[in-house]
Amino acid sequence: MKKSYPFIICFLLLPVAVYAIDFSFGFQAGLRTVSDSAIKDVYGNGQCYFPYAAINVFKGFTIGAGYEFGYSRSGTIGLYEEATTLKVTGVQAFVGYQLSVSMVTPYVFVGFGSFSYTQTVESEAAQTVDATKSTFFVAGGIKIYPMKNVYISAEVKYVPLKVKPIDDEVDLGGLRLMGGLGFTFGY
Repeated sequence: MKKSYPFIICFLLLPVAVYAIDFSFGFQAGLRTVSDSAIKDVYGNGQCYFPYAAINVFKGFTIGAGYEFGYSRSGTIGLYEEATTLKVTGVQAFVGYQLSVSMVTPYVFVGFGSFSYTQTVESEAAQTVDATKSTFFVAGGIKIYPMKNVYISAEVKYVPLKVKPIDDEVDLGGLRLMGGLGFTFGY
């Protein structure tokens, strides 16, 4: 019976713990830059989108996850200017801190992402690259609450993503300059 006391206490405290949790759901869209100049010359910068969900666990400490997609660019490459496409997507998990000051909430996050990248070149000699690379990232931003449970966000995220698809290492990483809309539900 004494061994079950901790479980009984945790069960009784569960409603109090759940009451302190806030759930956030949001969607961001914006510009995705490319760090590597050779990649930028061929494909350029592009758009990206980031739906996410987060939990404010304790006094501003937040954990969450999201999915980045939307960067799919075409260009020409090589001596014969062959058609090529590059697509990068990624699943991301993050932890961070938010400081709620009236209607404004600045925040910083660090996270880990697994990014998939696919490059195709329309040529008989070229090969398709389809690989995955994991890396850490940092982000910072601000949320403004015009209404109680609705916020508008602006964020800057840096993702270093150095990959070696064939012979040479290239940096597919860069900045994400995002803006978005989200909802918070407190329990």
